[in-house]
Amino acid sequence: MTSSIQKTILSTADVARLFNVTETSVKRWADEGTLKCHKTPGGHRKFEIRNVVDFAEANHFEPAGALEISGSDGLDSKIQVAVLARDFPLLVESYVRRALTPDGNGLFPFLSYLYQHCMQIWELHDRVIHPAMEEIGERWSRGEIGICHEHRASYETLEALAKLQLQMRIKPPSGRSVVCATIGDELHEIGLRCAAYLFESEGWETHYLGSRIPARAVCTAIDQWRPDLVCLSTTVSPGADHPGDLEEVAGAAKKVGAVLLAGGRLAGSLARNSGIVDASRNSSQDLLCFIQGFGRTGAPCGGGDRTDAALS
Repeated sequence: MTSSIQKTILSTADVARLFNVTETSVKRWADEGTLKCHKTPGGHRKFEIRNVVDFAEANHFEPAGALEISGSDGLDSKIQVAVLARDFPLLVESYVRRALTPDGNGLFPFLSYLYQHCMQIWELHDRVIHPAMEEIGERWSRGEIGICHEHRASYETLEALAKLQLQMRIKPPSGRSVVCATIGDELHEIGLRCAAYLFESEGWETHYLGSRIPARAVCTAIDQWRPDLVCLSTTVSPGADHPGDLEEVAGAAKKVGAVLLAGGRLAGSLARNSGIVDASRNSSQDLLCFIQGFGRTGAPCGGGDRTDAALS
């Protein structure tokens, strides 16, 4: 069988292997309409990854088998077991190796493989990408790799996430909107990109501005799009060189009635000490819970900031 890791379309045999059932069962699901598929001119059933993920979540199925995987990090025979056992240390090790190889194209197939096995976007970030990039950063600080390697790994990660976004399941429009950006000298964009994809997957209209955006430009975007939420990445201290930047963005958010949310390594301390940020979340799992609870009666999970009561 041709390796399934680079597929965005799965065959009947692929799906049967994934759930450890017979191909007859998969065909029955497809014919009943519970598992969406399309047929080739030759009559073969083909399944999009996002539809397989939808089916698994709707029926509370966990992968019982693994697709084939190929690569060059020497761990491939163990990855099939690792994805089923959720052996995240091994998955992080494999990600680091792939990110530091001369051919960074292995990152998207690897993330796609994990997503095919029903690993959620927040899990990919919190339990694979984030710890892997921390490990790469530590190797750079120890002088084991150069800054060029660390920057390239970050770039390849952003590219892989952009490709993975095309496979993501998107919920119906929620009627909510968000502006995602960094201000000042914040260069760490991976967490912000993951946050933007979480918002998109939950049906939010997402305006992604990226890193190192002048505060005035963020304010212009807020005034133009009038979002429900403004999400800032805060791995480094925002406004360190221009202390008024954060206050300026906060003022623009308040003017349109938007909640100002900080995420990243300094998010908690910023929310506690500045009195400017309405809420903070420092993991994708907590952010997802925040998104799903936004505007509902009762406080979103992972509370501890002054916005939780106001969101109801």
